[in-house]
Amino acid sequence: MPNPTTTTRNGPWRLLVLDPDREDPKWLIVTVSHPRDVRPADPAATDPDDVTRAWAGGALTAVRHARVWRIDESR
Repeated sequence: MPNPTTTTRNGPWRLLVLDPDREDPKWLIVTVSHPRDVRPADPAATDPDDVTRAWAGGALTAVRHARVWRIDESR
């Protein structure tokens, strides 16, 4: 996700995530403290690899077709 230099600052960043599941859609607000905390998901993978599973430290569920927006706060 490209970030305009006028709105990018050194975290933490708040993100709004839409899981558009037809049976149970969800809106999530997440906080990311460091860029290294964000890992891209492989859309073809059905299960996370061992590195991702160890990094996450818990159960992971694939969110197909998720949409993500950064929440910018004016200062």
